[in-house]
Parts: sequence; structure tokens; C-alpha cells
Amino acid sequence: MNQVDRFKTLPDNARIQAIGNLFKYNDRKTWDIGVNIENSTRKALKFSQLPYLSRQVVLNQTVVAMPLGFPIEFVLPDRLSWQTATVRDCGLVKFQSRDEQSQNCFKFESGGKTIYLPQLELARALFFTNNYLANAALINSALDLEFDVDHNPNNDDKEFPLDLVINALPTTQCPKILFDNEGFRHQIAWLLLNSDVKNSFGSIYRYFSQERVTAPNVERWTFRFDPPQLEGVKVAARGWKSADESTWFINRIELLDGLFFPDVSDIGYLHPNFIGSRPDSGKGKGGTYPQLPTQREIDENSDGSEDNESALIFCDATQRIYNRVPRTRKFYARHKTDSGAKEDKDQPSVLPPEVSTDDPNTRGDVPRAAVDGLDDQTDNAHLYLNKFDSFFKMLGVLEKEHGVKLSEPLIRKLPKYGYSKKHLMSNGDSPRCLVIVYLEYQKRSFFLLEVDTSDGKNSLATKIVPVHSTKFKREFWQEVPKIALELIRNKLSWPQEHLDKLIGKGNHKSVPHQKSKKNGRLSEVEIEKWGKRLQREIDI
Repeated sequence: MNQVDRFKTLPDNARIQAIGNLFKYNDRKTWDIGVNIENSTRKALKFSQLPYLSRQVVLNQTVVAMPLGFPIEFVLPDRLSWQTATVRDCGLVKFQSRDEQSQNCFKFESGGKTIYLPQLELARALFFTNNYLANAALINSALDLEFDVDHNPNNDDKEFPLDLVINALPTTQCPKILFDNEGFRHQIAWLLLNSDVKNSFGSIYRYFSQERVTAPNVERWTFRFDPPQLEGVKVAARGWKSADESTWFINRIELLDGLFFPDVSDIGYLHPNFIGSRPDSGKGKGGTYPQLPTQREIDENSDGSEDNESALIFCDATQRIYNRVPRTRKFYARHKTDSGAKEDKDQPSVLPPEVSTDDPNTRGDVPRAAVDGLDDQTDNAHLYLNKFDSFFKMLGVLEKEHGVKLSEPLIRKLPKYGYSKKHLMSNGDSPRCLVIVYLEYQKRSFFLLEVDTSDGKNSLATKIVPVHSTKFKREFWQEVPKIALELIRNKLSWPQEHLDKLIGKGNHKSVPHQKSKKNGRLSEVEIEKWGKRLQREIDI
């Protein structure tokens, strides 16, 4: 694990040894959470920084460091079988502070093992993937006050008909930049549309409002909540185990696999600060935001300023996989008046290195940042096959007129790499995909590789790879993830050097796309021309 951004007042390689209660001093607006950190006298961080905080996680890494503990995988049972317990009941946690030992856990049996799962850690993995949702959990009915779900949207887009629209209301504190992450769009819909999940999220505030204890100068609360039904969800985690491995304490959840998503096909998202280009320009974007230095310092003490749009910072992400997900896209209530218009005319192009994870308020003096701690691994690439409509029509011509045999296409979303946005279409909504088709004709076979450039962002030819043996065919399928990564690292160009090593120099060909008056949309005549050019290259 490798956290890029730094906590301003923490030392290098600061390992979290324990996590305690939430508390707030009467002269402060925001809540803190008790933490014990190795080699540091600091005893608390902000609750809004919870996406970073799991036991044994290392902050301010100068070398890559995995959390201490042992890996474990288990399946969550029916929540009716879950019991409540404390860290002390487990007996595996050596750090003996009173706050740590009194933290609430869920206790259940799975695969012959007794699992102690801290309630705060489960809530972090389910909900607190960013600072916005951490802050919202401590506000009464925050989701209802900030979002409206329109189940009968007025939409006539034949390519992307919307089942519903999620509107972020004008009063929302949710940073618009989070919606650039398809995984966040899935998560906020999962929260709003799954009543069991929404009730679980709401239970955090219910307990918080009922159970926090007020002293003369401070309020305190021991975190707890009601979990949603997670029966059958697979968990990958790290933690401590007893000598006979029958009892486990979970330090950090790394993957949740099998989360239930409602059966919805197409969801649109509208935010009051979304601004796009004029329709059909092919350049729609969610607006600009100030850029940050390469390395950022998270100021643990400062509130967020109201004077800037949130810029994105990253923490070690928890992976999640749903049983299904919809197609999602942003759309825009406002558009730029001209190509040179800027969304934030008065904002600086570069922010100072210090940022705050708290919601903006009048006392804030440090630019606000949005934490992205979510890695959605749900396989939904098949939802974007329609983006290759012209490509498949061209292959259909070859199949019909020349007897070519085509395999079922493999479609893969291009991976995120660093801060590059090349893995997204230029509108920032859809993932950019790579499709691979296996083609056979007269005892010869080929792989055809096509990248979706229908947004006109790049001009990338169709790649032809001849297949000379069954072994090569099998090995090539295994190389697809590497090719997808190299495409992004090579700034959305075919990685010639990598392909030369894999296939042999001169053994792969490229067929430029057929030119069209409209990006990504070919007429029947243009499709015929494209097919003939590809036909000549494979010498049918």
C-alpha cells in the first residue's frame, strides 16, 4: 500500500496502533476521532479523515508498507446471527488503552472461525470511502437534504434512456469532482436506492444523537451502527489471529465482493455545479477545478475554505464488487457560452500544498479537498459495447460477405494510471474500453484490438495480431491486462515496443479508422470502405 499525500503534523511512516472514540470540543465545529500512532504524541485526527484510518495502516509512507497482520477471506453470514461485542472481548488486541478496548465490534461465525469485526471498520469500508460521506453521517437526514431521486425523468435520449436521475440539490456539500469516479456514482446510487443500506447509513446519526455524552468542555461518542443485510458478501481482510486460528480480529477490510445493487439499468446524475460544452461538440466536461502540487499536505487542524472547488486527493482504496451495476452518466443543466469560458474565473490555477478534508465553512482558511478511497472492481464493461457500434457493423460486413467467423468479443475497461484521465471518455462519465475479437478465416486466425475513441480524443488505428498457434492464443489472452495498462501509460497510443516484444517486430499491423464527418459515427458507405481496407490487410 502506498499513500501519496501526507498528514502535515505526523512523522514519516506513522503506523496507526489503535482507534478510539469520537469527540468534539465545545469551541470547535468538527468532530475528531481518537487515534494512537506509533512514534507520535498526536492523539487524534479528524473524523473526516476516516477514509485513511484503519488499524495498522501506515500514514506518511516513505517506503511501501502493508498493514501488519495476517490475510483472511471469509463470507458474511445472515446479520440475524451477528452479535455485538467489544475489542476487549476478543483478547487479540495488545494495545491496552481504555478507548481502544471499549470499541464496538460485530461478532459472528464464518467457515468455522469466530470473527470480531470493528463496527467502525465495516462502516468505513461500506460508506466512508470519502470525506464527504464521513461528514454526512453525523448530520441528520443528510442524504435526503442533499439529494433528490427523480424516478420519472423527462429524457428522450435513445442511446442512453434514463430510468431515473439523481439530483444533487443546490445546498449539497458533495463535491462535484467525486462524480467523475464511476465507482462513486455507483456508491451514491446504492445508498439512495437500496432502502436497507440507506437505513443502515441513517442509523449512524440515530445512535450518535442519542448516545453521545456531554461533559463540561467536550462531547464524546463510541461509534456504532446497524449493518445492512450482507449475507453472502465475500470479504478479504487483514488482522490478528489466535494460535489455533479459530478466532480473528479484523484490522482492515480490503475487499467487499457481492454487494447487492437494485435492478436499475440507466442512471443520470445532475449537480448544480456541472457545466458542459454545447451538445454535439464532443467536449462535454464536468467543469474545471484548481490543480494541486504533486504532493499534498493534509492539515489536520484546519477547516475547509469556501473559496475553492474541491480538488481530488487519494488514499489507499478499499475494493468493492456489486452483483450488478447500471450504466451511469452525468448531464448538464448549464453549458459554457463559448469554448474559452471557464467555470471558476476567479480561482487560482494552482492551490497551495495544504488542504483540509472538512466541509467548507466561514472559518475555513485552507482549500478543501475531496478524498477518493474507492476502487470499484465490478465488471460492467459489457454495458459499453454500444460504443463500438460502427466497429461491429464493419465486422458484420466481413462475416456476411466473406464467411469470417467471429468470437464473442472481450471488452475491458482501460485501467486508471496515476493522475491520467485517458482511461475516461472526454465527458468524464464513461470508462474508455478496449474490445478484442478473435477472427477465423480459411485456417488463419487473428486478434483484432479496438479502443473506443468515439469522443475524438485520439485517433487510434485498429490493431491486427496474427495467431500462429494455440499456445500463443492462450498466452495472448493472459497479456490483455498488460496491454490495456501500457495503452494508458503510452498516452492512449499503441505501445509498439511492448507489442514488438510480445508478438515480434513487424508481426502486427494497424488499420486506421475510416474518416467520418461525425466522430465515432460511420455511414454504411464508410463502414464498407473500412471493411475493405481491413480485408486487404488480413488478405482474405
